[in-house]
Amino acid sequence: MKILQKLFTPRPFVPYEIFQEDGLKELVHNFYHVMENDPQAEQCLRVHELVDGKVEQEVKDKLFEFLSGWMGGPQLFIKKHGPPRMRARHMHVKITKVEKEQWLFCIDKALDMSSKKIKKKQRKIIFNSFTALAMRIQNI
Repeated sequence: MKILQKLFTPRPFVPYEIFQEDGLKELVHNFYHVMENDPQAEQCLRVHELVDGKVEQEVKDKLFEFLSGWMGGPQLFIKKHGPPRMRARHMHVKITKVEKEQWLFCIDKALDMSSKKIKKKQRKIIFNSFTALAMRIQNI
């Protein structure tokens, strides 16, 4: 019975299994590339402290560390910075519907640019999860 149960019980979807470390680094790189270069993300970019028009590397590293654990991989962010508390960590900046939508635009484009094979259904689950996260972070 246990063998049949294992065969027919669906495994939970773990996005980290698709991306792995290299794919997440690529996703974060592409995300910030879009944010820093696409005029449709201008207000979202302005939320960040910039150095020569670019988001600081420390911020990019933190997003990678957060996404690693959030997507089911190693809990890098928690080990270095403690509980994510993403809404609280973003309360010092104004995040309206505009910034939220632009952030999601950047994530959407970064997912499109990914070299990893993401099935349509999996991509929808991933993007919906990002949407829920962005909604929690919006503070105005």
